[in-house]
Amino acid sequence: MATSDRTPDLGHGLVLVRGSAAASARWVKRGLAAVRVCQLPGWTGVCLAEDRALAAAPYDVGLEILAARRVPTRHRPAIGLFVIDGCAVVTVQARGWRLEQRWLVWEPGRGVRRTPDLPALPAALIVDVAGARSRTTSAAVAEHFADAAGQPLDVLVGLMHLLGLPGEELLRDGADETHERIDPSPRSIAAFDALVAEEAAHRWESER
Repeated sequence: MATSDRTPDLGHGLVLVRGSAAASARWVKRGLAAVRVCQLPGWTGVCLAEDRALAAAPYDVGLEILAARRVPTRHRPAIGLFVIDGCAVVTVQARGWRLEQRWLVWEPGRGVRRTPDLPALPAALIVDVAGARSRTTSAAVAEHFADAAGQPLDVLVGLMHLLGLPGEELLRDGADETHERIDPSPRSIAAFDALVAEEAAHRWESER
């Protein structure tokens, strides 16, 4: 029986960014989680190599850290596809100097959830960022998410088919060891942990 060299417990998460895999290496090295970068047609796929990020808890959940990661201008637009807490999560960071991440959260049996603390992601922006205007419409994407039946992973894969996005296998199974692994720099981890500790100390002082 053949064995897979993919790690089975990484969950389902994929970020598609513009530019080559080689050009993405410096950006991902400044993150908090070990990832693998995969060259895809028109995109670079970034997915987890380890399920835990290297920052101190509670900022050590790999999928959540990858989903919230800001993408620099030269690698945008970017699209993220994740299964988090039993929900399908789609993130978009559009091209341009203004960096704003938008979110769509779909829950089985409920459909699209309101996310008051997160900027909402309209269907039209998903189509535009994917470069899929000639392939589908915002109405078709909205209809796709209006169906509350199904499982989160299947909903995300269905969206990829609608938009013509590559990387379905990476979203389903993750990246194997043939793809380059990039670990975060110790300096990035230390700087983030120090910032979190400083903010916690300030909150403690203000609450005294």
